[in-house]
Amino acid sequence: MDAPIAAPLLTPPRRPLTPLPSPPAMPPRSQLCSPPTPWRCAQALCCASAFSMAAASGPWGEGEGDGCVAAWALSFAFTLLLLLAHLAGRPPPRRDLPLALALASAITCTAAAILWPLGQLRDQPDGHRRHLRAAATAASALAAVCYGAEVAVTRGRPGETVPYLATSPGMLKVAQCVTAAILLGVSAALGAAGGAAGWRWCLGIYGASMAAGLLVVLVCGGILGVPGGCGGWDAAWARRVLVGYAALGAVAYGAATVLWPLEAFDESRGGRARRPYGCGAPCPWDRAVLVALGTAANLLLYLADLAQAGRVVLLRV
Repeated sequence: MDAPIAAPLLTPPRRPLTPLPSPPAMPPRSQLCSPPTPWRCAQALCCASAFSMAAASGPWGEGEGDGCVAAWALSFAFTLLLLLAHLAGRPPPRRDLPLALALASAITCTAAAILWPLGQLRDQPDGHRRHLRAAATAASALAAVCYGAEVAVTRGRPGETVPYLATSPGMLKVAQCVTAAILLGVSAALGAAGGAAGWRWCLGIYGASMAAGLLVVLVCGGILGVPGGCGGWDAAWARRVLVGYAALGAVAYGAATVLWPLEAFDESRGGRARRPYGCGAPCPWDRAVLVALGTAANLLLYLADLAQAGRVVLLRV
């Protein structure tokens, strides 16, 4: 009698292995925010020293004095936030944001190191208050040097893939916007709104260029959520818009470079060609000279921006 044949074992069908989800792609190393440099610690120390000594020196004059203390306090606050974010292990996702803040702080601290002694240190009797205000001026100048050093170290290099605000065109636009804000504040404190017609035109130019520059920085930097911003230079319309922006700014500041000194220093129009004798601090003539120099500096920034944007358009064509 034959042995019974065993039934074959039924094995369940094998399910195909599903691949595990891949981790999110990390951005290029050149776009990551670098760890804080020793410059950042020196920046916070200098800004804190500047506004602390300014506050300890007693009441300061309104206008530029308020602007200088606000510039030091805001620069210290932003720098401290960046340091705390790195200590908490949550640095900014992009390297151009700290770079843009450092550039803005470098310009504002430089302006404060010029405006503060003109309005708050000149004609002060020798004593404890004068020494504190002189030390605040020195701390502001050191803060500007530290911020400038960070910009020089962390800015994008030629051929490196970096976010837009870390490139030369992006940094130029940040500098234009901050310079326009300073010019707007100083000229408003000088009374340009109620002055000659040329000064009112210049005041409008400063305000409009500051608003337009801030919008361009937010859009091109991708801060407003616009996909890609303007950093890729992929769209022809974006390149033309930026060329038009730089050209319009150059024309506007070219006009302001002529109008402001004409109203301020032409004696036939009520201006003063020389500094009035015994003009005490804050002297309006000194502020008019600073506005004229700042307007010319911003004109150079717009011309440099126009040259770079025009070169890109010509190369694409």
